[in-house]
Order: sequence, then structure tokens, then C-alpha cells
Amino acid sequence: MTSIVPEPALRSFLEEATARYEAALHGPAGIHAEEYLTNRGLSEDSVRSLRLGYVENPLPGHESAHGYISVPYITRAGIVSVRFRRIGDGEGPKYRSVPGDPPRIYNANALLEPSDFIAICEGEFDTAITRQIGIPAVGIAGVSAWKDYFARCFKGYKAVFILADADDKGQGMEFAEKVAPQINNARISPMPAGHDVNSFFLESGGAALLDRLEITK
Repeated sequence: MTSIVPEPALRSFLEEATARYEAALHGPAGIHAEEYLTNRGLSEDSVRSLRLGYVENPLPGHESAHGYISVPYITRAGIVSVRFRRIGDGEGPKYRSVPGDPPRIYNANALLEPSDFIAICEGEFDTAITRQIGIPAVGIAGVSAWKDYFARCFKGYKAVFILADADDKGQGMEFAEKVAPQINNARISPMPAGHDVNSFFLESGGAALLDRLEITK
């Protein structure tokens, strides 16, 4: 099986890209991107620790992501991928990925945290919000991005919360129902009708999400 950890040269390129886009986000050109992230409920600490950025001056291969938010996939091996998120309802696809990049687990470092429980979210921003309120969390970029071998990462937890979006046409529950049977101690936790994790957090706050999962912090 081919390793999904990129070669050193690619990891170096991804680190260079992440550093450039981070700097742009916190510079004059990134003001509207910072405002967008703030409006999504992400704290400054979350933005900086997750190394989110703004693609003002794209490196070769990232030209189509100009004007997008960059979302690096950080692991203990370094940065292994970068995805891009459109700002608001602008033109172009909502998300962009590097062609040929295999599906990956976002915020995989959460799997290294000592915890009896962990959450699986559908998408990077839902993961960031869940992490922000103190729940170890990883993200999968949609139902088609889940691979059966990912299930091995979740052995040994007393509870694996699968946070199912309810602001779509059923894809959130489809995702949860695909993943849950593969994981011991999985618990599907649907969001209220019309909400994903992010919008529920914005409307009701982090304490409400903790209460929904019956987690005491």
C-alpha cells in the first residue's frame, strides 16, 4: 500500500504555502477573510493554532484557490495536505482540493490526545468549532471521503460521537449512518433541524452543544 504521507519535498512545499497564507490572513489583504472566520465563531486562538490562512498570492498549483481560505491538514509528520474554502457565497466551488490528493482525516492530532471520547464531524469548520469548546474532534470532508480503514483510528474510546448535520438534504445523516456501524461505541448525535455544528454553536453556544452530547467540562 502506498504511503499517504507525502514525500519530504512536498511537505516542505506545503509548509511554505501554509506559512505564506497564514501571513496573508493576518495582513491587510486578509481583513475580510478574518472577519468571515470571526463571523463563523472561530476564535483567534483556533485560527492561529489550526494555521488557517488566506490565499492572496498562490504558490504554483494553487492558482484556482486565489481568494480562498486555506485549511492545512496538520499531523505529527508535518503538513500533509491543504484544502481551500470559499469565503461566503462568492463565485466558484465551495471547497477546492489539490487534484489527486487522497482522502484524509482533518485535525488528526486529536487522535493523540488522552481522552475517553472523541467527535467525528463532517467538515473542517465544524471540527474547529467542536475542538474550540474542548471536545477532541476530527473531520471528514463528506460521505465520499470516508474510507473504511479510518475506523481503526477510533478503537479504544468509550464514546465516539458522530455529529450529523441537519442543514442539508440528508447527506449528514447518510454520513453518520455509513460511519457508525464501523466503529465500536459510536453514537450518532444529530444537530437540530436546519443546523450543522457551526450554526448550532452560533445560535445556542458551546454549552448547548456540550449539553446535547451530555459532556460535562
